[in-house]
Amino acid sequence: MANPFEMQESTLDSTIDESVWESIKRDIIQVGRRLKLVVLPGLSTEQIQAELRDWELWGPLFICMSLAIILSVVANDDASLVFSVIFVVVWAGSAVVTINAQLLGGKISFFQTLCLLGYCIFPLLISTGLCFLWNKVIGGTIAEILQFVSVVIALSWSIWASSSFMADARFPDGRKLLALYPVLLFYLSVAWMILIGFQQHNRVAADSQAPAQAGETPADATDVGDYDEVILEEGDASRRFLF
Repeated sequence: MANPFEMQESTLDSTIDESVWESIKRDIIQVGRRLKLVVLPGLSTEQIQAELRDWELWGPLFICMSLAIILSVVANDDASLVFSVIFVVVWAGSAVVTINAQLLGGKISFFQTLCLLGYCIFPLLISTGLCFLWNKVIGGTIAEILQFVSVVIALSWSIWASSSFMADARFPDGRKLLALYPVLLFYLSVAWMILIGFQQHNRVAADSQAPAQAGETPADATDVGDYDEVILEEGDASRRFLF
């Protein structure tokens, strides 16, 4: 039987000797492989555990940053506030869901669960990009409908992927539903923030694109009124001259 300490030492030696580009390429391949697990869930428990054994937070960090950047761009004036809120909600929410599952007796690792919950936000990130595209290409009511449909589909996908992972954790009888319910609330809150962000953006855009004639009418009316006052003043002066 192989000594685990020797295996760990050989792994460390292999990663230390590799170049920076090889390390980056290895991390990118690993992130892509785990994103594939989220997009196409349904692997066995052994495959999932093997993939999550070497957990990392680079992928979830990239997903969270991308989501926060897109929503902050949409928010315009409140960009920094929106970025901070998204960042805190994603990481704090993932931590709360993980701690809740551990307190309910689930045999899960904290950072492994944090890793997979972060990766399962990827469908919502895709829907955010689609919502941004609908605004730029289509706009109007049709874009709002497409945004709602995209976010709902992504929400269902995220819940499905994360639930398939969480369901493999060994919870005591009657506690699995209590562990999965916060997962639903977590992704629902992220989806709600996406929809609210684009709804506010659409409302601000509609207000700024009000018809130009409506803004010019009061000025025209004022000009006409001033012209009438000039005529009346000239008429009064002529009457005073005649009498």
